[in-house]
Order: sequence, then C-alpha cells, then structure tokens
Amino acid sequence: MASPPPALYAYRRAESLLGKADEACKLPWNLVAAIGRVESNHGRTGGNAHSTADGTAKPGIYGPLLDGRDGRAKITDTDNGTLDKNPVLDRAVGPMQFIPSTWEAVGVDSDNDDKKNPQDIDDAATSAGIYLCAGEGDLSTPTGAATAVKRYNHSDSYVDLVLKISAAYAQG
Repeated sequence: MASPPPALYAYRRAESLLGKADEACKLPWNLVAAIGRVESNHGRTGGNAHSTADGTAKPGIYGPLLDGRDGRAKITDTDNGTLDKNPVLDRAVGPMQFIPSTWEAVGVDSDNDDKKNPQDIDDAATSAGIYLCAGEGDLSTPTGAATAVKRYNHSDSYVDLVLKISAAYAQG
C-alpha cells in the first residue's frame, strides 16, 4: 500500500499548494493519496510506472471506454481524443483518473514544466486537490472529506474505501 516516492511527493505538494490557495479547504495529503491508491495504485496500474524523473506514468493510464456498459456511464468524446486517445467516447486518464472534460476544468501545471499533463502525478495530484476543494467544507473532517470524495466519484462504496485508506495513511 506504500506510495512510491514521486507519488508521495506529489500528494504532499498538493496539500501544501492547496493549503496556501484555499486555507478553508484543509486538504490532507492522505486523502489525495487514498484516491491515487484506489484509482491507479499510485500510477502503477496496467504496467505503468513513474519511469521518468518528472513523475509521468509510462506508457500512460487509460480507463475503460465510458460506453454505458457494465455499469459505466456513457460519455461521448469531449476532447477529440487528445487526452484519452479515443475520438468517439471518453475514458478517464492518468493516475488520478480524470475524465477529459474535468481535466479541462481543473487541470494545472503543478510542477512548472509548462505542460498540464494528467499522466504526470504532480499535475494530477494537485488537480485532484483542486477538484476536492471545489465545494464547501473542511476536508480534514470526516464529513467534509466524505462530501468531497463523493463529488470525485458518486459511489458510496468508493467513498467508504477512500476514507478507510486515507485513515490508514494518516496513521502511518
């Protein structure tokens, strides 16, 4: 369950940056880390690794097509296939699994390399923090964290799993 060093750095950086940008949010690094664990095992799913010094998942993390099958939502293409390599349907991308339209709204260049890249754990973790902090609430509280995670993914079982992992990370 341990985070690889590039991911841990990115989660802690997200906490630091959001702590300065939105003091009321109180985003804890462990909440971002728990989402990274659930979504992609910290960027290590599907044969991926942080194989570059910049923390970019290689060869790239691409979720299943959002085609309305097997309980998945149906989301037609929002990015002309630019991020998700499919010009017909969307799919989540990167270690934090952003839908391209969501990435367009919250994606940032957290590591100042002049690229907003959802495959880059630095950019993805801070962007996830922005998304989590987009609503009201103190994310250091159980209620605030649960509400924010529910915005990230509308599944109660997802929220429960993320909060359980987040609590474990907070305990060390």
